Amino acid sequence: MKYAELLNLLTVDCKDDGKQFRKKDRIHEIKALLENSDYELLGEGSLSLLYGRPLGGENTYRTLVSSHVDCVYKNCFVEDEDGLYWKVTFDNSATNAAVIDLMLQGELDESVLVAFTGDEENGSAGAIEILQMLARMECEVGKVLVLDVTNEGWEDEAAFSIENDRGFDIITGYHIVGLLQASGASCVFVHEAEPDETWEYNKGTSPDIPGIPCFSLCLPVCGNMHGEDGVLLRKSSVAPYEDILKNLANAGF
Repeated sequence: MKYAELLNLLTVDCKDDGKQFRKKDRIHEIKALLENSDYELLGEGSLSLLYGRPLGGENTYRTLVSSHVDCVYKNCFVEDEDGLYWKVTFDNSATNAAVIDLMLQGELDESVLVAFTGDEENGSAGAIEILQMLARMECEVGKVLVLDVTNEGWEDEAAFSIENDRGFDIITGYHIVGLLQASGASCVFVHEAEPDETWEYNKGTSPDIPGIPCFSLCLPVCGNMHGEDGVLLRKSSVAPYEDILKNLANAGF
């Protein structure tokens, strides 16, 4: 199944009240797409899904990839604009489709967990729920990649942006920069961007559930990301975005 097909399937409604999902169309699609895949639903909360491949006796994972599924739109839609762009109510079906595309192709290492979260538009309770779930499962995670769409980098024709980096040491920072340079794709870096789930993943929830180093890996779009008219996404951005997502997620730092 191609990215465009996944985007059409996943650009459907999903809403919550900060405590539980009230509209679950996208949740149902995600579960259906991954039902016969190599991934298991390791945990399900009121505001989250956690997928992975059990590591046997080990419970240490390199990466958690987190992509929120809640949206604010009254009507979700996908349109093809002149073959160069999609015009879509993207927030955040664009990155839901990207990570599921990689999952179905078997491109992510078995030490990568994938979370789909709710309440990102308000209190990020879905991300908090995932942290608590990982603690109950006694899972250790080295880093979190938060996926989202952004207005940053659109005018620069960037394929992706790195935003809200938190908690990484200098050596790891060099490794990340090396992967970005090796990708050959244009990108922008925004150390302090709009608040997102990185704030919760890095802060942790208590002394017993500490924060995790993280940053956001975002797809640049043009327009009001929460507007009913939708926004534009360059089709040419999808391949380099998926490629850097794969490389960052699979990296052993």
